[in-house]
Amino acid sequence: MSAKKQLELTERAFRNIAAAEEYIAKDKPAAAQKVVKAIYNTAEKLETFPEMGRPGRVPGTRELPLVEYPYTLIYRIKATRVVVYAVLHQSRLYPS
Repeated sequence: MSAKKQLELTERAFRNIAAAEEYIAKDKPAAAQKVVKAIYNTAEKLETFPEMGRPGRVPGTRELPLVEYPYTLIYRIKATRVVVYAVLHQSRLYPS
């Protein structure tokens, strides 16, 4: 088994999570907290299982959809870390 990788979230990923939380919290504050928790829990799984996502639409990236919420983590696997670049709502257009 390979060594656990360090998880890193970019500023963009943090902004994506904050925007999702703010949008959901307008109507359902408790639901917003559940979504944010699910995003972080899913991201943390990448430390141990970085290959669990599918190959991404952008070469060199991987995509990991959340099971219970319509968000996808966009990330790259590096030598010692996993870098989450974005957390996108699945209804949004994918940036190129």
